Amino acid sequence: MEGPVILTDATRGRIESIVFGYGCDLVSRTNYHVTVGVRGGPHSVADRGALLLALERRLRALVDPRIEVFLQPKGDANALRQKLRGVSVE
Repeated sequence: MEGPVILTDATRGRIESIVFGYGCDLVSRTNYHVTVGVRGGPHSVADRGALLLALERRLRALVDPRIEVFLQPKGDANALRQKLRGVSVE
């Protein structure tokens, strides 16, 4: 089993610049897992999937072939659902 990956400052900067160039924000980076958030307006599931696959291919080619890209889930912005969460009606 491999230990944690030690990323140099140069590698960290490289990952961040590649992610930013794809219209995403870097949320976290743990070992070979890179979590991103997609910037801009609403994107279809197909568009987000294609973007993340292209980003993952680019990172694998330029940084490390073991990198995997994940999308940060978007929280529920509906205030009413947030207030009613956990409330049961009898």
